[in-house]
Amino acid sequence: MDVVRAVVAAGHPVVRSVIDIACREAGVTVLAKVETASAAIGACRSRRPDLLVLDLELPDADGFRVLSDLDDVDRPEAVLVLSDHAEGDLVLRALRLGARGYVTKAEGLRDLSGTISRVLAGERVIAPGMEQDAVLALGRFARRAREGAEVAADLTSREQQVLELLSDGHTMRQIATRLGISPRTVETHVSKVYRKLGVRTRVQAVSRAATLGLVEL
Repeated sequence: MDVVRAVVAAGHPVVRSVIDIACREAGVTVLAKVETASAAIGACRSRRPDLLVLDLELPDADGFRVLSDLDDVDRPEAVLVLSDHAEGDLVLRALRLGARGYVTKAEGLRDLSGTISRVLAGERVIAPGMEQDAVLALGRFARRAREGAEVAADLTSREQQVLELLSDGHTMRQIATRLGISPRTVETHVSKVYRKLGVRTRVQAVSRAATLGLVEL
């Protein structure tokens, strides 16, 4: 029988110990127990475990940093996320980054060994209420993506440039200098961007654009 190997990442020593015990009860060999995101990334890359049990609340960065930094080669096939929070947006984000299971510490630690076994068997493990929240979050994400695509298609390349410079904090005059156009022309582009985004101020424009995925903050 093949040995299943795991990396455990949790900020609190008690949580690490509980996960370690649960892994052993599930017949899993724990290769490393770490307390930071950077250590978790390093352990996954160097040890290549089959399972990562990941606490989202880590002292140096949240667990999402671990999932996003690990590529498909380094990320274990099975990832189980533990968190203090059950919001649908967080569950959806974890699933999109490769997690197979997401449980809260308040509920999930009670039968953690069973949850680990189910995740290793290929099952997606999410509490029913959290799964519904994740579905709703997925719907919101899909709507934002659709709206973002529609707005992006409506913006000209120059308007997109102006929007990106606005989000970087440049003034109208600085944008004019960067693009080699007059400040009045910049104002015209900004007015059109505001209208297409359905906003009235720079802050609203940048916030709306970031929500729709048109700019990165």
